[in-house]
Amino acid sequence: MDIGQRRSRRGFTLIELLVVIAIIGVLIALLLPAVQAAREAARRSQCVNNLKQIGLAIANYEGTYGSYPPGAIGYGSGINQDCAHPRNHTFFALILPFMEQKNVYDAINFSVPAADFNGPYGTTANGALMNLTAYSTKVAGYLCPSDVGIPNTQWTGPGYSSSSYAGVSGNVDVWHWWYGCPASPSPSIQPDGIFGSDWTYRLADVTDGTSNTMFVGETSRFKTDPDPIFNFWTIAGWYGSSVPSVTRITGFASTVPKPNASMMRSEPGADGSYNINWANNPNSQYHLMGQWGFRSLHPGGVNFVFGDGSVRFIKESIQVLGQINPTNGQRVHGVYRQLATRNGNEVIDSGSL
Repeated sequence: MDIGQRRSRRGFTLIELLVVIAIIGVLIALLLPAVQAAREAARRSQCVNNLKQIGLAIANYEGTYGSYPPGAIGYGSGINQDCAHPRNHTFFALILPFMEQKNVYDAINFSVPAADFNGPYGTTANGALMNLTAYSTKVAGYLCPSDVGIPNTQWTGPGYSSSSYAGVSGNVDVWHWWYGCPASPSPSIQPDGIFGSDWTYRLADVTDGTSNTMFVGETSRFKTDPDPIFNFWTIAGWYGSSVPSVTRITGFASTVPKPNASMMRSEPGADGSYNINWANNPNSQYHLMGQWGFRSLHPGGVNFVFGDGSVRFIKESIQVLGQINPTNGQRVHGVYRQLATRNGNEVIDSGSL
């Protein structure tokens, strides 16, 4: 090659390089939303699959034992009742054999509390220690992929393992009240949903129809939640929080708050509204108390599995508050709250979902 041929070579000018870089930047900007949307679609698909597996496990439990599992083993009933030491094992633990987690199930001692240092009947059995191995296990089917990437989501302590889901308790305040002890059949307040502490229901008890009754929904962590304690599958109850004026419930949740309601500080109740039906009181603000309800990191709504095993995406715009009944002054349940009841005898239009 002679000198003349080498001089005929031409490189890129600075302007041409800048144009190419700009084009690449535009292409990335155009493709990035599509990539993010594809990832979110994959995460939502996995979340839906998790709920389907949970719904199938609940159905298999019912087919095996003749009733759905209790939302939690609390104080117990009959000769097994102990009012001093609730055990607080959740239905998530009870369905583990049907979630292909029998080894974890076999490691749980249901006779002692899930995460307490005192045993029932005045014994010194250390439930937290005895159930430490099982209840520190991460169960992938109980975690939505959208939750996994949130900082502190995988926080665990002795006998605590995070979950993205909770059973549907319904619209009754089952946390602040109880019947006293001993009580029959249970000291716990009966829910109007499918899951409550120490209450069990048969398929025949779901008179609204399994296709019209939500069983389990998402209870993901709030995006800006500084509290690592957001939800566990290992223990049911009502707990404090590191966030001032905020409490937490785990195991099962309420449909009184609207879907994806924000964290509410300070919580209502000091005004005596706990003494009134919190769902039907027309003056209450409990529909805004998101930490007691269902929520999702998927935009626009929350996934629920129904009693028939179908998973539906309930939009956050669904009607939650119904009209005020002029005869008694109480608020009627909206569509969302109606879907939570097992025997409310409501007629629900599928177009309202």
